Amino acid sequence: LADGEYDVIVLGTGLKEVLLAGMLAKEQGKRGLVIDRNSYYGGEAASLNLTELYKKFMAKTPEEEPPKAFFDALGENRDYCVDLVPKFVMADGLLVKILLKMNA
Repeated sequence: LADGEYDVIVLGTGLKEVLLAGMLAKEQGKRGLVIDRNSYYGGEAASLNLTELYKKFMAKTPEEEPPKAFFDALGENRDYCVDLVPKFVMADGLLVKILLKMNA
């Protein structure tokens, strides 16, 4: 897809955006580009490591990195995966049916 020609451009990487892009690609054969203004994927349903969490809620500028004391107090990036919104997926429902249809 590096040629820059797309049938659709999807803004955002939240669940509904990536499902839409996946369904358009799989069911309609569309070529799509999915972009997000955030430095992480997942929109408001994302899970962030310590660095991403610091940059979203504590940094004064997007380029600001967490200080060493931040990691000294809390541990390593890989020790954390903090959900922005708690996630519950029901065993039987429309979302599960869509995911199964997409082989996701």
